[in-house]
Amino acid sequence: MKEITINRNFKDRVFCMLFSEPKNALQLYNALNDTNYTDTTDLKINTLDNAIFLKMKNDVSFLINNFMNLYEQQSTWNLNMPFRCFLYLGDLYTEWASAQKVNFYRTNLVKIPTPKVVVLYNGEKEIGEEVELYLSDAFEQPQENPQLELRVHVINMNFGKNENLLNKCSTLYEYSAFIAKTRKYAKILSIEDAVIKSIDESIEEGILAQFLKVRRADVMKSILTEYDEEFVMKDLQEEAKELGFAEGRTEGLTEGLTKGESRFSRLTEFLLDDNRLDDLKKATKDTIFRATLYKEYKIE
Repeated sequence: MKEITINRNFKDRVFCMLFSEPKNALQLYNALNDTNYTDTTDLKINTLDNAIFLKMKNDVSFLINNFMNLYEQQSTWNLNMPFRCFLYLGDLYTEWASAQKVNFYRTNLVKIPTPKVVVLYNGEKEIGEEVELYLSDAFEQPQENPQLELRVHVINMNFGKNENLLNKCSTLYEYSAFIAKTRKYAKILSIEDAVIKSIDESIEEGILAQFLKVRRADVMKSILTEYDEEFVMKDLQEEAKELGFAEGRTEGLTEGLTKGESRFSRLTEFLLDDNRLDDLKKATKDTIFRATLYKEYKIE
């Protein structure tokens, strides 16, 4: 297993770097909403950008025209996005209420920004061009008319998909093209060489050229970190499956997977809090060493 890179102060993925810039965020908003705003002062970016290894906060969020827009980029298919976005929205509304000094105990109805949640997906799993995910799908007890609901609109932005949207937003188009290059070269080169080649080739072709020239090092770190996270999660899933089979239970695979991810997630938090990054790297590769740490931290 290759050595992982962990940087607790790492903030932004490439998508977030691009669309945290007001000009690009406004362009994306216009493309998704068929509007033509031109003044970047019309929007206020309020991204939650504190990310740690294996735990990513939302990518881009901003207020415009009394809408709370939450745009999340995903490179892996995840049916838990509605619940994650639900938690993100809670944080965003809390920040908004605090900034506005809103008193929700007053008699009159307090108007709040309308939520709009979009996931921009560019993973390798085929999902079609657009998909709707619902928070209520996760409820233990299904309800015909759930009291709480959140609808998440998933848009496939892989190169060649939703071309009308990509053509409306040149930055999104170029981002999609850049990621496609990186993915193509990663199949025949090491990920480091793949990123270098895709950056050099994109600059030559005028794809995110200025952005890649200025933030080349950040882009390299971003993609390598994200690939490391995906690699570690796949490794954990395989190990959890093996544990499930070994226990000989029909439900072993599912239970083992859930337990394995949950225990390692808690262990990761403990080690990060103690700044024991070397131990976290060892724990990722060595099951016996990881078991010792579970006992040390009393993780069941």
